[in-house]
Amino acid sequence: MKGKYLMVGFTLLTALIFWIWAIITAATHLVLTIVVYRDAKTLYEPALGIKPSLWATIAFTLPLGGMFIYWLINHSTLNKMNSRY
Repeated sequence: MKGKYLMVGFTLLTALIFWIWAIITAATHLVLTIVVYRDAKTLYEPALGIKPSLWATIAFTLPLGGMFIYWLINHSTLNKMNSRY
């Protein structure tokens, strides 16, 4: 009988950890999307002519990858407009 309660407690703990992780991940996901969208709105001439709403969609669909692609195209030295040389 004691083992049964232990298993239920372990299951509840696992579920709690899962939901905490899911909430943190979703919040981070949303924050990255908002950061990319706001930054894309400030660009005078975005690379490839991609609108901020499309960048937000890319960042939401591929959180870290989308943010990295956004940075690579718009803020790295690969973008000739932002290059110092």
